[in-house]
Amino acid sequence: RVEQIDPIRFVNYERPVEGKFVNNGHSVQVNIPNYSEDPEIFGGELDQVYRLIQYHFHWGQQDHEGSEHTLAGLRYPAELHLVHQGVDDPSKLAVLGVFLKLAPDGEALESEAQHLDEIVEPNSATTIAHIILKKKLPKNTKSFWRYHGSLTTPPCSECVTWTIFTEPVNITKEQLAKLRQIKDVECEPLRKNYRPVQPLNKRQVRHVLAK
Repeated sequence: RVEQIDPIRFVNYERPVEGKFVNNGHSVQVNIPNYSEDPEIFGGELDQVYRLIQYHFHWGQQDHEGSEHTLAGLRYPAELHLVHQGVDDPSKLAVLGVFLKLAPDGEALESEAQHLDEIVEPNSATTIAHIILKKKLPKNTKSFWRYHGSLTTPPCSECVTWTIFTEPVNITKEQLAKLRQIKDVECEPLRKNYRPVQPLNKRQVRHVLAK
């Protein structure tokens, strides 16, 4: 059953932001500093305004694996998570999940791909000066899956509202190959940084089509 709700609103997602691009040994992550005009989301049945604090990637070594979520049992080769923290209640998080599919063009990862060679080694970091967050979202942000759960990385605390967009964005073979060169804490290629599919544990997963 598809439910209809108000759409998610994106604030300052068109404005260029700077981010610290880090290889933390488990993923590559872009940390977003505080701005006077922070990138934020609200609406879409979120309980408060949420501010973007970081985004990171999950991938596999084969094209049929890599995403943390599955659609009809199938995995995409990679997945992007945009992690937002509650403004009024910072103990709560809202994560936007974006599937990444192979395509000839990959505008969504353009800014990161240029710097991946600089953070191959664990605990290395660099700065990305010009990030347009809107490019990382699908054109259709009104169709998504919604559930309440946990982070997919430790401490995996159950305080997250998940929004998984049904429409993927593009990643090129070259960009994916650069991700697969990233090294983990053991200085080995980070082969699988996605979690196995978890049992629902009575969680309700809703398919939503915003008005």
